Amino acid sequence: MQMQSLWSGYSKEQYDYITDIIHNSDAKTVCELGTFVGTTAKQIWDKIEGSGKKLYLVDNYMFLPEDKREKFFNAVKNSIEPNTKAIIPILENSHTYDWTKHDFILFGHHDAEHMLPDLQKLIYSKVDYAIIGDGIPKCFQRTKATYELVSQMSGQGLHPQYYLNGLIVLGRKKLKCTLPTAEDYFFGHKIKYMPKPSMSYTKAIDEVKRIYQVGK
Repeated sequence: MQMQSLWSGYSKEQYDYITDIIHNSDAKTVCELGTFVGTTAKQIWDKIEGSGKKLYLVDNYMFLPEDKREKFFNAVKNSIEPNTKAIIPILENSHTYDWTKHDFILFGHHDAEHMLPDLQKLIYSKVDYAIIGDGIPKCFQRTKATYELVSQMSGQGLHPQYYLNGLIVLGRKKLKCTLPTAEDYFFGHKIKYMPKPSMSYTKAIDEVKRIYQVGK
């Protein structure tokens, strides 16, 4: 069984936009905080492989006995790509690892309690780009903290550039996305956002029309 099939934090559409933006950025190092089974890391790697970018994966797997954590992390890395040195697993808590030295940070924390200290660190860091928020919104505290941060931004330094259905893409420099976007304002900031995905309700309507040959 492929390890990444166990869990996914984002939709297919979100992964398409996340990886497109990261791939088109000038970031040399990408760092994911909270790798878990490597679902997001695999999506990123498949897009940036061969680009010269390096992917750093940070997790401490506190839910496992200490003597099994490194073995599991190596299994995660190898399930993504066993033969590359451009994927670097860091078995450490994100609160102690200095991830601010990397260019593009992806917040993948498992809960808001663990995320909040890193969010404060991000504000005062010199990180060029970051993706924060709640990809499939289920956590009020995570969403609240993300929106409060954006509402307080002055437009200097990190500022919101893309909204990806719950995720906010921040950047100091302009980021490029080659996929379709629309534009609006978000807490006073001009921002691009991904189109609303086709919902099951719309698909159901189309199927009913097809069955009853509506429009033919």
